[in-house]
Amino acid sequence: MARAEQNTTILTVSDADSGRLDQYLVRELPSHSRSTLQNWIRAGLVLVNGTPTKSGFDLSPGDVIEIAPVPKAEHDDIDQPSVPLNILFEDDAILIINKPAGLTIHPGAGTHGQPTVASAFKAYMGSKALPGDEDRPGIVHRLDKETTGVMVLAKTPEALRNLAAQFKDKTNFREYVALLDGVLPEDEIMLETYLYRDPRHRLRFASMSIEEHMIESQSGRDLQGYRYAKSFFNKRKVYGNRLTLATVRLSTGRTHQIRVHAKQLKCAVVGDNLYAPTLRLPQGFAPDVRAALEAVDRQLLHARRLGITHPVDGRRLAFEAPLPDAFRSVLELLEKYNSAAD
Repeated sequence: MARAEQNTTILTVSDADSGRLDQYLVRELPSHSRSTLQNWIRAGLVLVNGTPTKSGFDLSPGDVIEIAPVPKAEHDDIDQPSVPLNILFEDDAILIINKPAGLTIHPGAGTHGQPTVASAFKAYMGSKALPGDEDRPGIVHRLDKETTGVMVLAKTPEALRNLAAQFKDKTNFREYVALLDGVLPEDEIMLETYLYRDPRHRLRFASMSIEEHMIESQSGRDLQGYRYAKSFFNKRKVYGNRLTLATVRLSTGRTHQIRVHAKQLKCAVVGDNLYAPTLRLPQGFAPDVRAALEAVDRQLLHARRLGITHPVDGRRLAFEAPLPDAFRSVLELLEKYNSAAD
């Protein structure tokens, strides 16, 4: 639970929210990056029960966290280049965009000198004050750099708080379209696991079954970095008994969730350079189709639909982003191999 007193943010840890201090703050304050929150902790701006502490401090239910007002500072992304936004909807509280491939959400490692959604949003809004962290203004959820599709940005502090609560409480609706390398074993699949950082590859996430997580937890193993993830896969079309066009609905929104779950189903997202093997289609596909598919250089994963409650007037809203031209062109090439109707 959070409240503000004279510009100081106060959080009380619930029974379900114990764990590392920095991880707790990332969940509770999604408009701020983890590195920013860790900097605040190091600077003594975050107190637990009135005492400065470290990022790895283990919280207990009932702990009270105080976050002091953060002084305005120069940011190294001040000259971050911008790109035009593809706007699907806008009013005084929210902005809905169709994010292109290749655009990172906010500045981070490896993004210096590159445009981001954050820099584009700031440029679009001009001199207007924006809510949230200065390097993540208005951002309440993320899409991977190469994932395209619909996103919501908050234009006011009230909208930011309301939308962040919707994503945390899972009251919104998110549906993706994915082209998978493999045939899903069933028409509808619900997959729930725990995701964690792969110790063998720092950029990847790995998956642990619910049963294994229960056993490991009962044995006393530290599983603080393991996050529950739940996805619903629906088979829409099958091409040449090799590729599947699927829609995926998220119940949770973990980093790389769809990509990791697709890999676990042995149907990695086509073009996923992190989780998918090199695509080699069988001879049953025409040479031009094989060449086009094997030349895909980003994951064919698109956030097609987003449903939210308007943060001001309470209306239920639904937004849809059309498939990018490159993704649509691939599907048009594959249509003659379709063996399962919508």
